[in-house]
Amino acid sequence: MRSLVSNIPSKPCRLLLVLSALLSFLLSGCHDEELETDYGRRRGVGANKSVNGTAVFADMFQAAGHKVFSARRLSPKMLQRTDCIVWFPDAFQPPGPKVQQCLENWLSAQSGRTLIYVGRDFDAAAWYWETMTPGAAPEQKAEYQRRCREAKAEFRSERQSIPDGEDCLWFRVDNSRPKRRVRTLQGPVVWTRDIDPTKLEIELRSRLIPSPYADVLLESEEDALIARQPLDLGYNQFGGQSQILIVTNGSFLLNLPLVNHEHRKLAGKLIDQVGAPSQRVVFLESRSGDPPISEKEPLEDDPSGLAVFHVWPTNWILMHLAVVGVLFCFWRFPIFGLPRRTPTDGPSDFGKHVNAVAELLKRSGDVTYAHARLSHYHQITRPNE
Repeated sequence: MRSLVSNIPSKPCRLLLVLSALLSFLLSGCHDEELETDYGRRRGVGANKSVNGTAVFADMFQAAGHKVFSARRLSPKMLQRTDCIVWFPDAFQPPGPKVQQCLENWLSAQSGRTLIYVGRDFDAAAWYWETMTPGAAPEQKAEYQRRCREAKAEFRSERQSIPDGEDCLWFRVDNSRPKRRVRTLQGPVVWTRDIDPTKLEIELRSRLIPSPYADVLLESEEDALIARQPLDLGYNQFGGQSQILIVTNGSFLLNLPLVNHEHRKLAGKLIDQVGAPSQRVVFLESRSGDPPISEKEPLEDDPSGLAVFHVWPTNWILMHLAVVGVLFCFWRFPIFGLPRRTPTDGPSDFGKHVNAVAELLKRSGDVTYAHARLSHYHQITRPNE
C-alpha cells in the first residue's frame, strides 16, 4: 500500500507550492482581501485559493500518478472514460434517485470503478477565522471576530436545510448528534497506522450513517468517518471491485484542512483505495443540488470563447476574420530586412520655424491679418527699405 509520503516525490513541486501558499495564507491572514469560500470546486477563478476548494486534494491524486479532470455534469462520454468520480456536493440533502441510479449504472458497467462521496456538513471559512483570531494583532482581532461570527451565522443558516433522518440507498443523514472534534480513531491498521489522532482537526456535526451492509473503514467513537459500500447491496449488483466510498464531510479533505499533516496522511490513504496509478479521476462540481444528467454529449461542458468555432456558420465567419486579422498584422507591424537609420531634422533649422508660422497663418484663414504680420516683420528686420 502506497503512502502519501511515498507518492509526493513523483510530482512534488505543484503540490508543495500549493500547500506552502495555503500555509502562508493561514499564517498571514487575508487582511482587507475577501476570503475565497466557494465550496467543492477544483477549477475556476479563485478555486485554488478557496478554503473550501478541492484543488489540493486533486493535486494529491496527480502526485499519486492519476490523471485528474473536472466536470459539471454527468454525460455519456465522461462516464464512459472515467475510472473514479470524486464528488463534493454543495448540498446538505442526499443525492436524488436519478443521480444515484446513474452513478450505480456507471459503477456496474465496468469493474474497478470508484465513487468517492464527501458529505457537505463542514465549512472551512468559520474554522479559518476561529483559528486566526487568537494570533491576530490587537487592531485586527475585533475584525476577525466579526468575520468569524458572520461565517458561523451564514453556515448555520445553510445547515437549516439538513433533512434529519432522510436517507438514500447509500446512507442515512443523522442530525441529532452534537458537534464534536475527532480525537480518537478506530479501524483496520492500514488506516490508523502512522496517524496521531490528537493532532486531527476533523469536525463532526450531522453524521452519514452507512447502510447495515456497509464496511466501516474508519470511525471515531462509533461515528463512521469513511465507509465502503459492499458489492452486493441487495438492490444492485456492482460489477467486479467497483465501490462507493462515503466520507462523512470534508473537514480533512478540503484545501485549508489539508494544511494539517495528519489530514494529508488520511487523504493519501483514501487515494490508495482508488487503485493503481494512471486512472482517470474526475472531480464532479455540482454546485447546489444534484449535477445535471445529459443523455447526449453536450457541445462543451465548460463553455468558453472557443466554443463558437464549433457552430456553423459562425465558425466560418470567425475563421475568415482571423485569417484577415493575421494578414493585417503581418502587413502593419513587422519590419522586414536590416534596420537602417532615417535622417533626422536638426532642431536649429530656422526654415522649419518659418514653415510652422506660415502653416499657422494659413489655418487662421485671415488674409488681412497675415499681410499685417508680414509687414510688421519687414519693418523690424529691414527698417531702411
